[in-house]
Amino acid sequence: MNPLHSTLPLSVFCLTFAGCFSVAAQDATTDSADVNLLNPIVVTATRFDTQKERIAQKIDLISSEDIRLTPAQDLTDIVRKSAAVDVIQYPNLSSGIGIRGFRPQFSGLNQRTLLLIDGRAAGATNLSQINLNGIERIEVLKGPASSLYGSQAMGGVINVITKHSKGPASGNGFVEYGSFNTVQAGINTGGNLTKKFDFDLSFAYLERSKDYKTGSNNWLRDAFGYRSAQKNYNDRPIEKVDETVNDGAKRPYTQLHYYSGALRLGYQLNQYFRLDVRGETFQAKNVESPGEISSGSTEASTKDIGRSALDISLTGQIGSHSPTVKIFGAGENTSNYTLNVSGKPVVPFRSAAGKNEWKGIQVKDVWKIGQHSIIVGYDYLNASTKSRRWTNDTTERAPTQPEYAIISSAFFAQALLEFGKITLQPGVRHDNITFDVRQTALLPTYKAGREHTPFTSPSLGITYNPVRNVFIKANVGRAFVTTDAYSVAGYNEIRDSKGRIAVTAGNPGLKNESSLSWDLGLHLDKPKSGLSAGVTYFSTQVENRIAKIIRTVNEPLQNGDVIVSRATFVNAADANINGLETEISYDFGALNDFHYTLRAFWNGTSLLKAKELIIGSDASETVRNIQNVARNTFNYGLEYDNLKWLRLRLSGRTVGMRTDIDYTDPINPEIEYPNYMVLDFAAAFKITGNHSITFKIANVTDENYYEKRGYNLPGRAISARYSFNF
Repeated sequence: MNPLHSTLPLSVFCLTFAGCFSVAAQDATTDSADVNLLNPIVVTATRFDTQKERIAQKIDLISSEDIRLTPAQDLTDIVRKSAAVDVIQYPNLSSGIGIRGFRPQFSGLNQRTLLLIDGRAAGATNLSQINLNGIERIEVLKGPASSLYGSQAMGGVINVITKHSKGPASGNGFVEYGSFNTVQAGINTGGNLTKKFDFDLSFAYLERSKDYKTGSNNWLRDAFGYRSAQKNYNDRPIEKVDETVNDGAKRPYTQLHYYSGALRLGYQLNQYFRLDVRGETFQAKNVESPGEISSGSTEASTKDIGRSALDISLTGQIGSHSPTVKIFGAGENTSNYTLNVSGKPVVPFRSAAGKNEWKGIQVKDVWKIGQHSIIVGYDYLNASTKSRRWTNDTTERAPTQPEYAIISSAFFAQALLEFGKITLQPGVRHDNITFDVRQTALLPTYKAGREHTPFTSPSLGITYNPVRNVFIKANVGRAFVTTDAYSVAGYNEIRDSKGRIAVTAGNPGLKNESSLSWDLGLHLDKPKSGLSAGVTYFSTQVENRIAKIIRTVNEPLQNGDVIVSRATFVNAADANINGLETEISYDFGALNDFHYTLRAFWNGTSLLKAKELIIGSDASETVRNIQNVARNTFNYGLEYDNLKWLRLRLSGRTVGMRTDIDYTDPINPEIEYPNYMVLDFAAAFKITGNHSITFKIANVTDENYYEKRGYNLPGRAISARYSFNF
């Protein structure tokens, strides 16, 4: 990559930000006090309502308008196109997100980005199962949050806030048609049915009945020369791989359909307490998966996935206290069906099934003492998983990991202390975690057992407001994530058509992973001038980082097959991550008293270092890049609204070099992904007061790109949506 391409955007931002800060300093004393008439942004990722500018942590907000004007089908889509995060994404409703240099994950109970819905565990390991219908906003908290939420919140937290409608019942609906015979429809409605009784109802349906094609025009890729990947071998020269060979390819087995729905019922019990019950579901049957692109259709498969959740919350307001009790449960089910064996079609049979369950309770009280706030609480969560596998429609074989549960019981406390221009945010949480491995059929060599692990997660945040609209923020925190059964006791074999086998086996000696992170940021927010900007430096030191290592071997078997590689999991001796987060937004409408809005925006993450030191079983040391994490990730765009009948939005995502393991090569070498750039466009026209049409173009320049190599995403897709309010 041309170094200029990677440094120019950051240089431009720094110069712009310096200029903006200078302007702010010049007129800080001249702004009138009526700026306070603008509604401050309030977030809940800190477990109680707080003004965003007073919070030390970096938080990105994705509004309902962002969702409406961004071509996105699920939570992963909208977050990757808005919040400058790392992503692993497959075409078959499988995806995950990583924040601040932590590798994205799309399965397993032990993830490093915590997903919440209305502040409680979402009950989903796969973010593609979170539909965007019925969402009010999304809060992306960047940095450790274990002092509030415990395990998994090492890189950050994604908190999905659903609609809680009040007032006269109203709603909206939509129908949409687009490329690849994609049909969508949905409805949202909510409000008060009586003075005390309110509700929200949402439903959405999507069907893609035609296989999609990868991008073929590739205007941006060809302009910048992002045409090849690079394999890095230990025992042979570097090999360049042409990534243009699948331009415009039709991807068989990429059809899908699903529906999702949610219902919330709320009742004001008396002047102090209200009760809310909310249930949701996501169901997708016969979801097609094309397999890795170089295999053609010989790895194609299908799956059924389903997710359901229910929570009951009692909230109150008694003087200066705001108590809350929430009980919740969720389940996630997956069944995989094999269509080919050794590259040959077979009668489809169920080859794997998995089930994850979550049960929990949250108790908290927010105590207001003057301008200060103190929150204390207790969390209990039981998260369990089990799986099964079959070699054909009648013969069951050992699963890849034993059944296990992670049971956590924790007390936490955090304060928001206001001292004039300084806000302090100390917090601490103590978790008692039980790792419960259960006796599992067909895995007799691994014995059931329990392991108890205590962990204390302190944090401290400071916000300093030296002059109006300028905030200096610092934050430090400790975080952790427990091991998982597959890393400890899993076993799996992958055999290619030539009889070469890659073996992955768990490591029973793994320790829990922990981190110490700090960040320092400077933020400017001048809503009357249309300007918002910020820069944050972050640094994370990880201990006992869990990483996968692969050894090349040559082990002939009696049947003629050969084991060519063995992989296992180890605690990396060290991992260091540091980088810069940059953001700027300016509304040119401020120059004309906001008679219109013309907003340019930028959100970027640049990793200065993301390395891990691996200690092998033979005491050898290897330093490598953290995999599936981009050196640079940028989101940017331009949005126009005439405040009458027209809204336009052009947005883009640029992702820099990432490394991964090439599993299509039995040697499993490291591979470097090429950079990519993708643009999206949307135009919304209001026909009358209650009717509108929105045109969207995803991947405007028709790029052939991927978030996970071999699982290329769709090329240009055009759609039209009709919406109506009632």
